[in-house]
Amino acid sequence: MGVNKPSRRKLRTGFFILFGSRQIVSNDVSAAPTRTVCPRCGHEADIVGKTVRTWFTLFFLPVIPLGGARRFSQCSQCGAQFSVDPDQLRSRLEHNEQQQSQEAITLYNSLRASPANAITLNQLMMLYASLKEYAQALGAAADFPAALHSSEQCMTTLGRVYLAMNDVDNAIKWFDAALARNAQLGEAHFHKAIACLMQNPPQAQKAVAAARAAKNAGYPDADALLRDAQEKARVD
Repeated sequence: MGVNKPSRRKLRTGFFILFGSRQIVSNDVSAAPTRTVCPRCGHEADIVGKTVRTWFTLFFLPVIPLGGARRFSQCSQCGAQFSVDPDQLRSRLEHNEQQQSQEAITLYNSLRASPANAITLNQLMMLYASLKEYAQALGAAADFPAALHSSEQCMTTLGRVYLAMNDVDNAIKWFDAALARNAQLGEAHFHKAIACLMQNPPQAQKAVAAARAAKNAGYPDADALLRDAQEKARVD
């Protein structure tokens, strides 16, 4: 009898084709970067033009573009993206600043007619602060002392203006003045805690006390600030 030899199965060889699509972002060479204040982070930064386009990919390599490129701009500081190119973004921001400047003039004139109106003074100082015109905010507070000294909210806003200017001592002075009128004002406690941490050297224990008071008053983010202050106090 013959011995049956095991049959050999033919192996078929082949390969996989990997294809798909992905978006590719690149710098927009037709749009020069513009230097302006980012509306997201509030810092002066280069706003860079970008384009994004979807490509058909073969083995992960872009082969054929699918559709046109979309232009946008991106803040070099915080990475925020905007659906317009840098020039358009700058134009919009300049237009907004003009509107805010006109609003500030209107508020100032209103205060001249009613110099004890604390609500209007607070709005004016906050508007100047948003424009980073801190000297104008200080000037408004000095021009209308009746409104300033009748309102713990105005005092707190003035403290925040000084804090933005890194004038920590004057910031704490006005936060304390606000708290003398209203010891439960969480906003004043919160920013006083920040100011205490900014002192040289940092006053961590005072920051802990202020942050705890802000937390007890229910001020947003006070819990996280309290943990930071406590950590700083332990390190010291």
